[in-house]
Amino acid sequence: MKRTRGRARGSVALVVVLVVVGLMATACVSAGRVAVQAVARGVPTASPFFKKAIGLGADVALGEALSHIGGEVRGDEPGLYGGAKDSARCDKAKLVDFLGRPENRRKAEEWARVQRLDSVREIPGFVKKLTPVLLRGDTLIKNHDYKKGKATAFYALLEAGIAVLVDELGRPAVQCSCGNPLDAYDRDVEGAQVEFKGDNKKWASYDEKKMTKVRPAPEQQPVEVYELVDVEDPDTGLAREVGSDGTDDEVLPESPSPTGEPSSEETATSVVLPEVTGMPVDQARELLESQGMRSETTEETSDTHAPGTVISQTPLPGETAPPGSVVTLVVASGPPPVTDPPVTEEPTDGSVPSADSAASAPAADSGGATGG
Repeated sequence: MKRTRGRARGSVALVVVLVVVGLMATACVSAGRVAVQAVARGVPTASPFFKKAIGLGADVALGEALSHIGGEVRGDEPGLYGGAKDSARCDKAKLVDFLGRPENRRKAEEWARVQRLDSVREIPGFVKKLTPVLLRGDTLIKNHDYKKGKATAFYALLEAGIAVLVDELGRPAVQCSCGNPLDAYDRDVEGAQVEFKGDNKKWASYDEKKMTKVRPAPEQQPVEVYELVDVEDPDTGLAREVGSDGTDDEVLPESPSPTGEPSSEETATSVVLPEVTGMPVDQARELLESQGMRSETTEETSDTHAPGTVISQTPLPGETAPPGSVVTLVVASGPPPVTDPPVTEEPTDGSVPSADSAASAPAADSGGATGG
């Protein structure tokens, strides 16, 4: 019996140690950085709510419409989001239809739970009030995949250009390409540790200092009209009523800018050219485009750079230039062609022939030299 009690005490002590270690580990995790999964434009998540074939919406490359701000931004800020006159960016009718099918009942229940709806019957009315927009900056969010009959939450960084549906407070609510329900990112921006895995390669415009976290507008002041940057003509904007599909947008003569977005005068001297030498030319062009620059290329043979990579750039890296300026890229076309060595002609003025000429001349008759 004494031995048994000794074992029991040892077990209790072990449990206490494990609990303490567990609490310490939890404290370390909470005090550290938060793992955030990168979700690239056009790349589905691991277990999306909707298959790509359903075609709820499409992401787009933004180019000059890309935002260069970061940190927390209120959801009703003019110019926070972009848009285009294309309702196919996010088809709300298809979303409601899919969630209303009997075979998708379980998905609909989980989708409604994430959106804090009382039942699936509220989905049509909820979706009707959502507005399709395009993210202008890389945006931190709480995303949800569908695994084993449950909505599984994970922190994500959605690449700029991803189409989303936002609610009347400016909060992203649905990722259009896959229908995943979204929720607010409830951590500090500075604590996000972004992980690029699988097909989610690090995109050229990624900058950890320019990640955006959307803060909802005040509930007593919901958005009535979104002022969007027209991604097809970034110098202008679009006024889009909440709940509309974008087909009746009013064109704004000037592009709206959120707080912290540089004005045209500021950006004219603040674009610092990145270094693209050594990059594949397509990647270099994408990076320059993300900074609001244009590029032109010339080719040059090289035995030190792989074909298709940038040998040099003008202006040089670190120099500043107005947005829209042209950066000239010298691109390697391949190694220099192999040429035959020059042909040396035999001298005709009685000078001493070269060693090569002497080696190629016929040998003298040894018999004539001795006089036999």
